[in-house]
Amino acid sequence: MPKTIRNQYDKKLTYESLMKAHIESRKGKNIRKEIILFNLKQEEYIMWLYEQLKNGTYKHSRYATFYVTEPKLRLIEKSAYIDRIVHRWYVDNFMKEYFIKSFINTSYACLENRGMHKACINVQNTMKHCKRIWNNYYIIKMDIAKYFQNIDKSILYNILQRKIKDKKLLWLTKEILLSIYG
Repeated sequence: MPKTIRNQYDKKLTYESLMKAHIESRKGKNIRKEIILFNLKQEEYIMWLYEQLKNGTYKHSRYATFYVTEPKLRLIEKSAYIDRIVHRWYVDNFMKEYFIKSFINTSYACLENRGMHKACINVQNTMKHCKRIWNNYYIIKMDIAKYFQNIDKSILYNILQRKIKDKKLLWLTKEILLSIYG
């Protein structure tokens, strides 16, 4: 089980940590209009964001929605860039340090040193293992419709609340969780 998080929010909330989250968030996306505009006044925006998070007045923006059609029709909900900086800061400073160790070893999405290629290698190794032991194996490929939309936010919040004892971090956790499908 992950360690309990106490009194870490104020320690980890610094201009530098938010700037680092901005730099990580923009990687590979520097030609996008919203990032170019943000970069023009990045110090100002980061200071504003720092004050909002410090004072507990940060409000997650509405999501931009659009559809993609390949490989099938999907509704995409994209948070504003400034909110993605907050997400990155939250994940880097709290989720990675306190929660990732408790994930099952076959969690791959968006995790450092894991990802799609490592998942593919694991599937191939598992297939070879099953072939060796049982000579036959079956694979099911599936997609759970509206997976993230169907996660009960109150249950997830209660799980996180057991480990997060920092009131400010709990506030931000709730702000992020309830920002969509609240």
